[in-house]
Parts: sequence; structure tokens; C-alpha cells
Amino acid sequence: MNTIKMQLAHNQHVDKRLQETQNRLIAALKRCYLAKQEFSTIHVTRLCQEAHVARQTFYRHYGSISEIIEVSCVRMINQFLQQVDRTPDSTRISARLIVTTLLNHRSLLEIMFWGGAAEKAILLITGDILRVYNFQNIRESHTPFIAEMMARSIISFAQVMLKNPPINEKDLVALYTRLVLAPTTMFKDIE
Repeated sequence: MNTIKMQLAHNQHVDKRLQETQNRLIAALKRCYLAKQEFSTIHVTRLCQEAHVARQTFYRHYGSISEIIEVSCVRMINQFLQQVDRTPDSTRISARLIVTTLLNHRSLLEIMFWGGAAEKAILLITGDILRVYNFQNIRESHTPFIAEMMARSIISFAQVMLKNPPINEKDLVALYTRLVLAPTTMFKDIE
């Protein structure tokens, strides 16, 4: 398999004001989550008041409250891809990179499950996995199936990780390595 290093992260111009708005809204959602409020009972007006964001600003950038979570998931995935870009031989240590990302974004993952955005995160991860396979010139008829299974495995691992008492990072990496098939082993017979 070709091991050419391609830049994976999406290069995006960061609008500082929009990022601040996103941070305020996700922080307000986190407070709702911690207060054990049902996600379906959150209203835009109240959320905007809590976040000190104008309703007009909200509707300029989001179509729904769940999109706040989706945007945060996109940011998390892009940060992961940036880490992969900066890490030599990232394929070899992909389990550690994934587990570290999950641990660093624990509260976002909790909010994602609470807000019912896991399926959207799976779609986002699947798309990026397919993009990586394309960069690596992997062509197999079942690649979309494999990419979605990988994405679902990552999200399922995160869900079980959150549900159980905290486990140290080293042990989580070992568990991830045992339970989730590494992308490189899926295509090792394909050259």
C-alpha cells in the first residue's frame, strides 16, 4: 500500500467572531445538559439568551439547535485530522490518536449523544474516511461499507467509554486496538 503523506485536515479560514459564537452556544448547551434538561425542550430564544447571542446571529449561521453540536463535531474531527497531519507514521499509532481525541472531547461526545447527533457524526467521519481512502488510492467495491463500519465503531466505542467508569488512556488504547479493526489491516491484501 502506498504510504504517501497527504494533508487530511480541511484548511479553513477561522472567523474569530463566528468561532466565539459557536463556543458560547455549545457552552450554553453544555449547561443545559449538566442541568439534565431534555434536549427537545430547549428553545432557540432561551438558548441565545443563555449564550448572550442574538437570535438573528443564531439563524444567520444555524438552522437548528442540533447544528451547533454538528459544527462542534466537525471542528473535533478536523482537529483530529490536523493531529494526524502533524504526526509522522500516524497510521501506526491511529488507535492512540483516536482515543486521545475521544478523551479530549468527552463533554462534546456526551452532548452529541444527548442531542441525538451521533448519526450526523457517523456521516461526517464516514466521509472523511472515504476521503482518506481516496488519497491512499484504495479502490474496493465495499469501501463505503467499510468506512461506515469504521465510523460506527469509533462512535460506539465512545458511547461505551462514556457509559462506564473512567479508564486510563493506556488501557483505553489497548481496548480500542483489541476491539476496533485498524484501517491498515482491512486492506493489507489489496495492493
